[in-house]
Amino acid sequence: MKWKSNVIGLADCLTVSQLNEEIRDLLEEGYPYLQVRGEIADWKMAPSGHVYFSLVDPQSRIRAVIWKTTRVRIPSLPRSGDAVVITGRITAYPPRGEYQLVVEGLRPDGAGGEREKLLALHAKLSAEGLFDPDRKRPLPLLPKAVGVVTSASGAAIHDITRTLDRRFPGYHLILSHTRVQGEGAPEEIAHALQRLIADGRAEVILCGRGGGSAEDLAAFNAEIVVRTIAQSPIPILSAVGHEIDVTLADLAADARASTPSAAAEMAMPEQAALLARLQALESRLRSALQSRLRTRRETLRTWRARLIHPRRRIEQARLRCDALQQRLILALHQQVSRRRQSAIHLTARLENWGSGQPLALATARLGHLEKNLVRESRRLLKHHRDRLRLLDARLTAISPLNVLTRGYALVQDEQGTIARNAQHYPPGTALQVTLASGMLMVQVTNIQESR
Repeated sequence: MKWKSNVIGLADCLTVSQLNEEIRDLLEEGYPYLQVRGEIADWKMAPSGHVYFSLVDPQSRIRAVIWKTTRVRIPSLPRSGDAVVITGRITAYPPRGEYQLVVEGLRPDGAGGEREKLLALHAKLSAEGLFDPDRKRPLPLLPKAVGVVTSASGAAIHDITRTLDRRFPGYHLILSHTRVQGEGAPEEIAHALQRLIADGRAEVILCGRGGGSAEDLAAFNAEIVVRTIAQSPIPILSAVGHEIDVTLADLAADARASTPSAAAEMAMPEQAALLARLQALESRLRSALQSRLRTRRETLRTWRARLIHPRRRIEQARLRCDALQQRLILALHQQVSRRRQSAIHLTARLENWGSGQPLALATARLGHLEKNLVRESRRLLKHHRDRLRLLDARLTAISPLNVLTRGYALVQDEQGTIARNAQHYPPGTALQVTLASGMLMVQVTNIQESR
């Protein structure tokens, strides 16, 4: 390192600007070129095109800048959490008395240790289903009690209460104070959540803090915080004030907002908007009811016009019965008259027919037909009698009973089966013997074989 040769005496008095300029000259001359290894944090691209970030290691950090002209020459820009090796120079900014690295070159140095741990924890918790969208619950529409887990002295609680007061006054807020960054913050956040869960009054819990660097938000990536959020029976709304990085608490919560104010807006509906919606619904309901009443009234009027008083209905029925009775009497008289005229006409025809020539002809024809019928009947009777005698002679010739007259007999067992083989009937078997005249019941005493 090359220091300036002039030494400032104790009697000399410098202004702040002069001191900062002296420091800048010392740094720029002492470190015209250097390489630094570290991890990217707080990466931010300004509207001007310059990139501002911090280079950190486990014990310390330093600010760094990549000017726009240098940025366009870097083939692949890193992101927060990446480990890099920076080539550049160190300079100071006298108006603020700050020093920083001016990056001239940048190359990856492998993945950052903290980022690797974060990715490994994300993979582990994701495999357990803690980030599964199906387990997320809807937020209550209008919570009476809102729980908040944050620092009592931070800006987040003021943003939340201001937003809740503006949107829907009259709510009950339960604050569970905790540190939101630094050593021991994850355990305090988890205990604060557990206190609200054990209390049981909160219908929704807002858990978070205001904006900050990636290191400031590290407590909301802690495993104990993520598991406590995932196991909460009360819906939790993550309210960590950041946009670029998403914490594991955001993924485990039932809903996520970019800032505490936005979380308060999500947790509590706006009273004016609810009143306007209620008024609109009331107007629609009233209009629908009036339309339904008009329809029902028209229907009632129609049915009332069609409805007839029972007395009038009886009178109309009586008049109709009288009319039908008159019609029935008239129809009966007409029917009787027609039948009387028909009977007179048929009687006259019958009398004329019985005394005239047609009766004699019909009588003669009837006598002729009677003779023919008698003759044909006798012929058919003789033919069938002769055929019956022939069939009787044939039947007699083949009848077994006719054979019996010649001295033969018909032997049957008790079941009526004709006996043909003597071996089938052992001694003692009862048999029935039919003769030409009469029947014998016998019993087998001995069996002789045929010779």
